[in-house]
Amino acid sequence: MPPEHEAHPGAGPHSRSRIRRTQERVASVSRRGQEWADHQDPGSFRGVGVEAWRRYRTVDGPLQSALLSLYILVAVVPALLVMEEYLERTPGALADHIVRHYGLSTATATLLRGVLVDTRHHELGSALLAIAGALFFGIGFGRVLQLVHVRAWRLPLTSTGTDYGRYGIVLLGVYGLVLVLIVQLTELTGHPAWIGYALIPGWIALLTLFFVWAPHMLTHRLIAARDLLPSAALTAMGLVGLMILSRFVMEPWVDFYASDYGGFGVVMAIFFWIAFSSTVIVWAASLSPALARRRTVRHAGTPT
Repeated sequence: MPPEHEAHPGAGPHSRSRIRRTQERVASVSRRGQEWADHQDPGSFRGVGVEAWRRYRTVDGPLQSALLSLYILVAVVPALLVMEEYLERTPGALADHIVRHYGLSTATATLLRGVLVDTRHHELGSALLAIAGALFFGIGFGRVLQLVHVRAWRLPLTSTGTDYGRYGIVLLGVYGLVLVLIVQLTELTGHPAWIGYALIPGWIALLTLFFVWAPHMLTHRLIAARDLLPSAALTAMGLVGLMILSRFVMEPWVDFYASDYGGFGVVMAIFFWIAFSSTVIVWAASLSPALARRRTVRHAGTPT
């Protein structure tokens, strides 16, 4: 036996045999798992979960969620700040709303005000930056939303130059939602908290309508609005649920990042919270064809 085999007994035939057996067991487990997934009834909730996971992998869910988060951060958040500058009477009103709503610590509140625009000395500059972000990055929101639904539903649709108009319309819809949110924050300042909770059903209805309308238009009406309704409702409830959850976890969440990274930590905390919302949007979009298939299977099996 050559010296190198004596020096590395793990490379001997017994070791290679163990590695081969391990690989065979792993392959067997993977094969059984695949067979189990293939035999799930598409009309059952378990079958829906399996199909949704497959569609999520098809659309490359984590990547699309990250892209959606990036486009929101660089195009929607600047527009939010500009709208706040022109609608609020006092500088930094949005930051004050956030600080009061989440009960942020004094140190974190100071960092947040430093990150958000809290003076009116650069209104024109911030507006121009927001417009540039909308032109160069904002249309990417609609593009990702279209791509996710096209891949999830396996539609024979490719993006064309005329789709940029659709992307722009969807972005305007997003800005409209942001505007409604700012108006709500402004009007509810100083009012009891229960009024905000009473508006939750309205937000669920509004977001459901948006996530039916936007994919329906972006896919050239190839997906019926009825098929989009369940996933749109889940998206709306997921986003509103995150908004409610943030009321309880945002303070330690932002404080944790701010204590280690300062102002950049505030940006990181905001970005990751946006990423959670983007994941909800992409996951629900991957779920919609599975739910539509379940309804078709169940209706086909219903006696007439």
